[in-house]
Amino acid sequence: MKFCPECGIALTETSFQGRGEAVLCGNGHLSYAPGPKILVAAFVNCGDKLLWMKRGNQPRAGHWAIPAGFMESGETLREAVARELWEETCIRLPAEAFTPYMIGSISFISEVYIGLRATVDSEDCACGEEAMDVGFFLEDDIDWDEVAYPSANAAVKTAYREARDKHFGVYHGNFTGQSDQFDLVWQPEP
Repeated sequence: MKFCPECGIALTETSFQGRGEAVLCGNGHLSYAPGPKILVAAFVNCGDKLLWMKRGNQPRAGHWAIPAGFMESGETLREAVARELWEETCIRLPAEAFTPYMIGSISFISEVYIGLRATVDSEDCACGEEAMDVGFFLEDDIDWDEVAYPSANAAVKTAYREARDKHFGVYHGNFTGQSDQFDLVWQPEP
């Protein structure tokens, strides 16, 4: 960051109250270097099917993905995933409909990935501004060569299994670009 987001003048790196890479402009506005982005994903099932969208935007336009996007300032995690779901698939769910599914780090692109899940009774959906196509699909219907982010395939296949079993856990993942790890953290008793 070279210029103050408040007033636009040049910034000087400094340590402020032991907080590390803070920057202070000549007018006294304090800013922090950009940190990791928070990516929220909506794992929505209708029976044994999961909701997918064909991405209309880069990166990976034309490939299929679970609906996802970045959290905005002032949102809760549930509000962010509900907004992204609406923007991409025209499915409107209340924020409270979502429960935790997965949290993980995508270290090679400095993102925190938070997947929330919900169940719907209808396959009604439509393309939002960022989607070329949307729909609910069985696992066997997916062309895994057309998936936008293959590193997430373990999470998606687990979501399919859990939708079939109607028994959902919570997971932690680390995606480094060289090796991907996806582990069960908690699962209720059957």
